[in-house]
Amino acid sequence: MKTAIRVHLGARLVPLMVIIMISLGMFIYPRSVSMTSISGAPLGSTEAAANIDIIAPALYPDQKFGWITKNQEATQALFRCIERGNCAQNQTKVVILAHYHFRTGLQGGYISGEVVWAMSTFRALKNMGYTVLFALDMIAATQFYHIFDNLVKMIITGDDQSFQCLREPTCAISEENPTGIPAWKMFSLSYWTEPSNPLGAKWTLSPEDYEILGHAPNSYLGYSIEAQCQKYPFIPHSQRDSQAYILAKFLKFFLPDSTPWTPDFFDAAANATGMSFVVGARNLPFEPEPDVTLAASIKNVGHIQQDEFYDILSRSVALVGLGNPLLSPTPYDALCLGIPFINPIFEWDENNRNDRSSWRTQHSMLLHLSAPYVYHVFADDRDGFVDAIKSAAANPIESYVLERMKMSSVEYRLGKLLEHDWRAEAAALLEARQAGLAEGPLFTL
Repeated sequence: MKTAIRVHLGARLVPLMVIIMISLGMFIYPRSVSMTSISGAPLGSTEAAANIDIIAPALYPDQKFGWITKNQEATQALFRCIERGNCAQNQTKVVILAHYHFRTGLQGGYISGEVVWAMSTFRALKNMGYTVLFALDMIAATQFYHIFDNLVKMIITGDDQSFQCLREPTCAISEENPTGIPAWKMFSLSYWTEPSNPLGAKWTLSPEDYEILGHAPNSYLGYSIEAQCQKYPFIPHSQRDSQAYILAKFLKFFLPDSTPWTPDFFDAAANATGMSFVVGARNLPFEPEPDVTLAASIKNVGHIQQDEFYDILSRSVALVGLGNPLLSPTPYDALCLGIPFINPIFEWDENNRNDRSSWRTQHSMLLHLSAPYVYHVFADDRDGFVDAIKSAAANPIESYVLERMKMSSVEYRLGKLLEHDWRAEAAALLEARQAGLAEGPLFTL
């Protein structure tokens, strides 16, 4: 029996004829179905393989529509391999990316830490051969799920999207909506430490292994900056400028209540080393201009594009944290480019300053690293700040990528998440919630 389906791929409606069922990468043919393609040609034949070319992807000149082209390319490739009978490993496993950070990364918008993480996840999925589809919202994600059904391994959402889907009568599966998305297939990206999914911590994906810091054991996915770092040449230290780059996109980060470093810290370091400081900071749109006076040793180049930022950073000898933003990917970028990070310490145990478990810093996930890679400096220690800048300049490092930040490590963790039996986990969780042994909303398997 042949079934006609109309698939919405971004901007176009494309008629497709689906005559096979695929489960776990194996072809399953009902006895009543002939082994032929849409046109009647034998599956796997050259004629059958050519049929799918009627949905050749459109090329949009505007970058903001690039995700639509990728959807078309991925879907065409999936149906072509089905026609030919030669799908690659994981190609018949679909992952739907519903969080807007994934599209932002392709559209060239503001590159936040969340976008860096999202794009790393997308690269890992592509490297592993999964069919990846971008959904504009949860309505589109639901429509994709209706089409690909049991081929869908995971839907990656924002934390609000997963809760909203569980509440919507036409989104998540329920007795009234048997064609909806199973809650156990929805995983929420959350940059911070708290669980952010209706099913709890295990269905919350984290960019860092926050369990190390004693937080809830979310599912650690992590990210890699290798692909971005490798776009730029490693500049020999002898050819670098005598400068340190300050990690700050916005001028408000220089306000006294935002940073432990007063202007005299920078000027003292400049006088002691002969170095200068560079920052690319601007005012936030639609916010009052902050009352900020930069040290004489700081040159602000203003708002810069990503390529220019990496060019300036790669020619620096140190990266200086101001206190914000917390847990930024930039210190990892710096280490990869052979640049140590100055990590400010805001809080500590006065009776034992060296007890790192009591420290609150800008980048807590780097507490285990020390000089010459990371210099942890107490907020009230101007001499320590100057010494850190001196030491960073005098003890250059080679490119350094943490093992957990390598793409191979990300792919390993992501593979385990995708192949885990989450339905069984969800069944046990549902039983516990129904018995009052666990808190959280009820859901339908």
